Order: sequence, then structure tokens, then C-alpha cells
Amino acid sequence: MMKAFKLVQWGQPGQYAEIPKPKPGPNDVLIRMRAAGLCRSDLDMMDSQPGSEPYAAAVDADYVLGHENAGYVAALGANVTDLAVGEAVVVHHMPHCGNCRACTDGMENRCQAFKRGAIATGRGCGGDGGLAEFLVAPRAEVISVGFDVDPADYAPLTDAAVTAYHAVQTVVQRLKPGTSAALIGIGGLGTYGVQFVKLLSAAQIYAVDTSKDRLKVAREVEADAAVLSPEGDNGDDGKRAGDEIMELTRGRGVDVIIDFVGSTATLQLAARISRPRGRIVLVGMHPGGALEVGWGRMATSCEFAVSLGSTRQDLREVCDLARLGKLRIDVQRFGFDRIPEAYEKLRAGTLTGRAVVVFPNPEEKKDVGVARQGYGYLRSKL
Repeated sequence: MMKAFKLVQWGQPGQYAEIPKPKPGPNDVLIRMRAAGLCRSDLDMMDSQPGSEPYAAAVDADYVLGHENAGYVAALGANVTDLAVGEAVVVHHMPHCGNCRACTDGMENRCQAFKRGAIATGRGCGGDGGLAEFLVAPRAEVISVGFDVDPADYAPLTDAAVTAYHAVQTVVQRLKPGTSAALIGIGGLGTYGVQFVKLLSAAQIYAVDTSKDRLKVAREVEADAAVLSPEGDNGDDGKRAGDEIMELTRGRGVDVIIDFVGSTATLQLAARISRPRGRIVLVGMHPGGALEVGWGRMATSCEFAVSLGSTRQDLREVCDLARLGKLRIDVQRFGFDRIPEAYEKLRAGTLTGRAVVVFPNPEEKKDVGVARQGYGYLRSKL
């Protein structure tokens, strides 16, 4: 048996439980969990009422939460020969079958075998995730990060960072010198989004948010302009975000807008600031968010796309960037016994980084908390 944290019933907080330790099949990897990141979608699942969209209408409750997973190889299935026990690994957050048309077309993030309505099922969403001592995953969905790293530092990369990376990759060819990108919502995903646009292009970056603190972070990761949105404090100049961005672009509008929020207000802002032949990419799943389209409602020839998740190659590239020290990764660590507290802070918006639940490392004499700030580490006790 092992300890786990489960969503037992829709509309109720998660709870601790004792469950059987999983066993790997011949093509699987048994992972001793080191860290599992927490996500707003976990709260959305807990808050879901029976039968409601998108989660409770698609999957049954009673599963272990946690879809941002990292740890050490504990055991290997008989057919797995290219990993070693003790190797640090991360798990891609989107299962795939490898056989459907989407998978064979190179779009494994849109795998039809795991699609249920607007969501994809998998570990931590319909199936057992990583908020437990051990996790089993198919070898095809496990990526090595080596022997010389603490995989806890990589947990938030497996969803928050890689989802932002995939969205940026869908537009990076448009971001030539002289172009611009607006990123709406500078939270866990948006902060990474700013960094990826900066790393992969020469575009002018406009960061948009309702929080001055988050916009300060955007500036720290080298956004060129930080714009307070209409829903927040408009600051000294009294300008609304759309007017300010149009002024910054001298009336030209923005080439690429990535919306990490997805509310009706943010989508309307995106449509307002797009230039002709621009592109709006929707990532956020704000409940009820929608955009009316038609003549006069957005720039002519403006394209609209929904970006879903990521691919394994995306995750491999993001992990490589992290190993090279190219990413700022803000993490607030919590012990396994503090999961409810971590979710409370996530709900209240009082975290000082991405929430990550950390399991003890047997090689450490004592467990420590790490808040990664800037491009270095700040260590403190849990």
C-alpha cells in the first residue's frame, strides 16, 4: 500500500487515502515520485458538480490527482531497456495511443483515443496521477533528465511551461524582427510564454495582466512593455489596455496574441488589438469565455486558433532549455502532508511561485523547500 491524494467525489476537496502500490507492465516504468505540480485545473475538477462540463461530464471521479509529474525510475518493465533505476525522469502530461490519425500525423496532443469532449483524459484527470508515492507510466511518455539533477525542479515544466511553449511554437514563424506579440495573463503559463517568445524570436513583447505584481515579473523576464488590463487598476495614465497597446504599436496592432486566460473580456481585448492578418491563440479555459466573430468584430483576415497541450518533443526541448539555465522557474514547495494548504494558497492567489508537492529524497538528510527565483536557487525549510 502507499499514500495518495485523491479526488473521491465531484464537488468536494481532495482527500488522503491508502491505495495499492502500482505494478509496471512490460512496456511501463515505475516511478518513485519526487514532485508533483499543482494546477488551477485541479481546482476546477474539485469544484465540478456531477455531470457538469468539461470534467465531470467526461470522466468518473475517484482518481489520484497530479498531472505535473517528476521522479526517479524505481523499476522497469521487461521490454524497457533504455532507462536505468535511479535515473531522473519527467512524465509527459498528455497520454497518446500512437495509432489514431492525430498521432500518426504528428499531433499526439490531439490523440482521439484519450479525447473526451473538450478535454483529454489521463494521469490526474480520470486516471491516477502523481500525488502518490509511486506512479506507473508507459515508457513512451517518460523523458529522462539525467542523473545529476533534482527532478523536483522540472515538475512544473511538464504542463505549465510546455503548454506555453507549444502555443508559442504555433506562431513563432510569424515573429520576425519588427513584429509584436501580446501575452494576456502572466500567471504560471504566461510567465513562461514571455520567456519563450524572448528566447525564440526578436518580436516586441507586450505583457497584459490585471495584477501589478505579475506585470513586475513580466518585466523581470524581459517583456518590453507591461500593460495593466481594464479589469484591474488602470494606473496613473488612466488608459485602458486596448488603447495603450494600440498606441504602443502606433495604431498598427499586434501580430500575435496568446490568451492564457480565455475569458470573454480577454478574448475581446485580443480581437481589438489584432492587426490585419494577425493571429489569436487561445490557451486559457476560463468558464464561459467566448468571442463573437464577424465583419467589424476583429481585423480583416485575422486568424483564430485553440492551442491544446503539447507534444513529447516540446517537453524534451523545454527540459533542455532548463538544463542550460535559460528559464526562470519560480517554485513554492510543499510537503506531502501540506497538499490542502497548497491548494488553498493556489485558490487564493497567494503563492510565490508554482506550487509543487515534494516527496522526501532518500539521499537527503533532511528535506528542504526551494523557491527558484531569478536564475538561481533560494533554499529554506519546508
